[in-house]
Amino acid sequence: MSVHSIIETEEDLQIIKKHTLLPILLDMLARDINELKMHRNKIIYNHILFYLNEIERSIYLEWQSIKKKMKERNIKALNTEMNARGVHVEYKVRGYIHHFTMLRSLVKAELMTMLMNMRRRLE
Repeated sequence: MSVHSIIETEEDLQIIKKHTLLPILLDMLARDINELKMHRNKIIYNHILFYLNEIERSIYLEWQSIKKKMKERNIKALNTEMNARGVHVEYKVRGYIHHFTMLRSLVKAELMTMLMNMRRRLE
């Protein structure tokens, strides 16, 4: 095993970060779709719902891709803890345990960036 294969890389961190954020984004979309049901009589409802469903499909596809990369790179999410301050993640990369914490404001900013990138890909 080479030295580089046991060291956590920036790509490893980005993979675990996406693996953490994508389910949060899915939960937010589900909440928003449910809230939109109050406005079914509005003309724009079906258009927005279609768009949100397309985003949801993109998220699931990306999440599947991330899970595949995690398996290939021997990365495992061990524990994800969400609280009012943010998200704390414990994960294992090639046998070594690591942690990271994202404050709530950073989670929100990352989710908005992910959502905007997905929107651009759908256009």
